[in-house]
Amino acid sequence: MSCSSMPHAESITVKGAREHNLKDINLEIPRNQLVVVTGMSGSGKSSLAFDTIYAEGYRKYIDSLSTKARTVLEQIPRPDVDFIQGLSPVIALEQRSGGGANPRSTVATVTEIADYARVLWAVCGTAYCPDDGGRIERRSMDDCLARVFAEPEGSRMMILAPWMRAKPAILREELPRLQQRGFQRVRLNGEVRRLDERDLIDSKAKEIAVEIVVDRIVLREDQRSRLADSLDLAFSEGDDRAVILIEDRESGEWRELSLSNRLSCVNCGKIYEPITPRHFSWNHAEGACPECGGLGETLQFQPELLVPDGSKSVKNGAIKPWRLGSKQMIIKRNAILKQLAEQLPFDPTVPWDELDAEVRDQILHGTGDRLFSFKLKGGNTKPESMTFDGVLADLEATRRNTTSDGLRARLMAYQTSSRCATCGGKRLQPSSLSVRIEGNAVTDFLNMSLQEAEAFIDKLKQSEAYDTVADAINGLDSRLHFLNEVGLSYLTLNRSYTSLSGGEAQRVRLATQLGMSLIGVVYLLDEPSIGLHPLDNRRLIKTLEGLRDRGNSVVVVEHDAETMRAADHIIELGPGAGTEGGQLIFEGRPEASYDSETSRSGRFLSGALAVEKYADTLRPGIDRLRILGATEHNLKNVDVDFPVGLLSVVCGMSGSGKSTLINDILAKAAAFKLNRAKSIPGKHRKIEGLDNFISVVQVDQSPIGRSPRSNPATFTKLFDQLRDLFTKCSLAKIRGYKRSRFSFNVSGGRCERCKGDGVIKLDMQFMADVYSECPSCHGKRYNRETLDVRFKGYSIADVLDMSVAEALEVFGKQPRIAEKLHTLNDVGLGYIKLGQPATTLSGGEAQRIKLSLELSKRQQGQTLYILDEPTTGLHWIDIQRLMDLLFKLRDAGNTILIIEHDTDVIRMADWIVELGPEGGEAGGELLYCGEAAGFLVGNETPTQQVL
Repeated sequence: MSCSSMPHAESITVKGAREHNLKDINLEIPRNQLVVVTGMSGSGKSSLAFDTIYAEGYRKYIDSLSTKARTVLEQIPRPDVDFIQGLSPVIALEQRSGGGANPRSTVATVTEIADYARVLWAVCGTAYCPDDGGRIERRSMDDCLARVFAEPEGSRMMILAPWMRAKPAILREELPRLQQRGFQRVRLNGEVRRLDERDLIDSKAKEIAVEIVVDRIVLREDQRSRLADSLDLAFSEGDDRAVILIEDRESGEWRELSLSNRLSCVNCGKIYEPITPRHFSWNHAEGACPECGGLGETLQFQPELLVPDGSKSVKNGAIKPWRLGSKQMIIKRNAILKQLAEQLPFDPTVPWDELDAEVRDQILHGTGDRLFSFKLKGGNTKPESMTFDGVLADLEATRRNTTSDGLRARLMAYQTSSRCATCGGKRLQPSSLSVRIEGNAVTDFLNMSLQEAEAFIDKLKQSEAYDTVADAINGLDSRLHFLNEVGLSYLTLNRSYTSLSGGEAQRVRLATQLGMSLIGVVYLLDEPSIGLHPLDNRRLIKTLEGLRDRGNSVVVVEHDAETMRAADHIIELGPGAGTEGGQLIFEGRPEASYDSETSRSGRFLSGALAVEKYADTLRPGIDRLRILGATEHNLKNVDVDFPVGLLSVVCGMSGSGKSTLINDILAKAAAFKLNRAKSIPGKHRKIEGLDNFISVVQVDQSPIGRSPRSNPATFTKLFDQLRDLFTKCSLAKIRGYKRSRFSFNVSGGRCERCKGDGVIKLDMQFMADVYSECPSCHGKRYNRETLDVRFKGYSIADVLDMSVAEALEVFGKQPRIAEKLHTLNDVGLGYIKLGQPATTLSGGEAQRIKLSLELSKRQQGQTLYILDEPTTGLHWIDIQRLMDLLFKLRDAGNTILIIEHDTDVIRMADWIVELGPEGGEAGGELLYCGEAAGFLVGNETPTQQVL
């Protein structure tokens, strides 16, 4: 069939796709339908959707632009496919966390909600003085006169113009000029004096505030014209400010009234600049808090980190950072502690934990105004009387004043990011925080959840007072509506974008696309259901169907059963992963897959197959891990316990507080106590039962490395064993090669032309940089001599280019290497390449690599494992293998805690905890805590309803 005769209006035709592990597949994707691409992990789903379809669509779009435009846009090589017919503009929404974004980015900034909010507050906000709460407004001359004439008639007044604040030497030159201009009196530091007086200026004063007495007047109606002229002159001389002194008839005392014809406080007269949208941006000097620079956090010394070992005494160095610095500094601090112990008093030889709590507090935070007699210099010098400000204050002064970058860096080990004391974490300066709409500052709006923010904007829409900014109101309303539609109502607008999971970040970008109302577009999504509770997932499916119904083609890479059942068309790749995948094993309606002999997903969809629990369900013992009084974020004084030695699952609606409870409180507290980590747990009253564990291992979805040089082999330490193996090869022994010879990070064995990168960056001056394969090593990273060394015919570069499954065949008889490879394969990663850059791994893949590293270690038992949605990106078959491994880990004497939405994992748990009932402020309550048997027969909680 010729290309021209192929259908293009009804379908997207892919012919001969061979990218990565795709095996020359041909298929037709129906247009204007919801299409799900599924299959085992590593079967080629992303290779088809993103590396082939999206790459070709993007390449065609770039080719249609001018030469100048193409130089500034990212270049993507042509995918390995014969052709793709019927492709319209493509938008890809990949599963990519916000980790690489600017740390200042929030949900509000990336969705443009912050931009609209700044305009709204700048135009419609009512400004108040941060000093006294008075309204800030601009007064005309008539307004100023009306204010003055509100005073009792006959009052004696003086009209002053604030002129300058200067040193006495300067005023000796400037004041005679005032006299020459006809002024007779001035007020100096609050005292009215004549300019012709002798000794007018106090030479001892550091600085003198000068105000010109413009006029003295008795308030009467016939003096209105004179008063107006005097005020006008005062505004001219006083930089648009004037001070009216009014004599009280009864007491004879003078009181002040401040006036201005610029924006100023109606009470104190302080002048402010006109409000602009920049005043509500923490990325501009006009709006950012001067203390934290708009970050909302500052590095502060934490008492919990200063004494890492409470069994040590003060005399033996319990206060660890006070042993840093110069020799003289350490001697001075030891002298202070010794004399403080005598005068406070306390026993410096007693362990820190056994000291009275009040004494510990005084050592760290100081003793206020109490004076001590400290002798800090040798010889016959007399003791000095001074206060003791505490260790924390001394360390902060040292950090600020030291000229040693090394000392400042070492002190950072005892600091953590804490809420800025000046702005309270709100990021903006006081004048910006004092502008309000309906009683709310812009930061109050940004602190709202998406659901609360939408309700607030709905209220503004109903008021005619905001008709002048209807565009901003509508822009906010549409974006908030779509964010809530994709199941993100629990997120707050000021939530850091870098803290979002891959699924959350993808849904934020999806909501942005929904707001654009495009039609005729091919949308490619990578597992958008990640992190969603099944009830939230139903709302997401409706959103995807809405995209389709507008006239778009929606292609979703997904493992979620409900999404697959809702699809119009399913494409399944397989049958296995890596080299065993890449084949089209099924395409058609979801119902047709139920009885298909080739589909590996159909029988799971129909319910004929399910993930099974082959391990025993254990009953809880006496030992418990208890979290008491958890109140961090939206948690409402939660008390929860987990039996030691069991596999427990924490579930609940998205945003119900699961990650806060487990990651922010339990994991950090356990890491601090068991691993001596630098982490401060969230707010809680107490944690009991950590004595049952030797260590804690947290396996999350953060990247395994920030550099492309990091890869699965280096992270799991497999690369070390591979290099050791290559040094034992006969040629390596003859040439005397050491293990460093086989590293691409150090000189010797690597290709020096590309420094082990495999590519050369070409500087194109004013055009975009171009990367080309290194002509010396041809992308292999090593020099020819290193590549001469071979194991079973494979060089070290060939090994790094192998998948885990391929490497198992080559190194199956190398026990230490094979053990790590088997573990990687068992967690569903047989398809990834050993040298695959860490930056190209998804969050789920990174998490499973970390899990494989822990599983490959010698099991000692008594370890607390904390996993955050380990089933991310896994097919049912992969989930089965993962759970089998986790139960082996449990049976080795360890305790497993899993945050999870997957219903199969929840059913298999020994112990279940559910938080809810909803997300955000409507969540944070304990709905269930107990054995799985009791949970599975209920129908009250959100999770019980979907099981």
